[in-house]
Amino acid sequence: MTAAAPQALADLLRGRNLAPDAIIAIRNDLRADHICDDFRTIDDVARAGVLHLYDRMQDGPRIAHDSRVLSFMALPGGRARLTGFRRFSMRRPGVVPGDIIYDHDASHLLHGFITLAAAPVFYDVQDEAGLADLIGRLEVAWPEPLAQDIRSADDPGLRVVGPSHDHQD
Repeated sequence: MTAAAPQALADLLRGRNLAPDAIIAIRNDLRADHICDDFRTIDDVARAGVLHLYDRMQDGPRIAHDSRVLSFMALPGGRARLTGFRRFSMRRPGVVPGDIIYDHDASHLLHGFITLAAAPVFYDVQDEAGLADLIGRLEVAWPEPLAQDIRSADDPGLRVVGPSHDHQD
């Protein structure tokens, strides 16, 4: 008997009455040029409690204004864990949200990002309903290439692999 193929993330979202083609998925991993003494890995960013800020800093308008975004943290082996489901609203270029500016734990990350970004773009966020019970639990396999860190949530390569892929109806 062969094991069933992992469930598509899109199917899980549809099962929760969410339209995966209208949702973006982002895989957050610490970029090599953002490594510093305080942040050597994405785990360091998470332990410092600033992962929710990191995906809101993009070099250029990589996420369209008012997009619904599933934020994932990179894990070993091409996996990623869900860390948030929020609506991203783009700010005017270069305008940093106050919660990012005044977060002392994120200051090195912010300054490193601003120094290296060609076109710094920041986002305000608002939590979205429908997946709160899966945040911190749901894991997906992220398709190659891992460097393609923003995908549509209906990408067939995004497969549920982690411990909590079953959902409540």
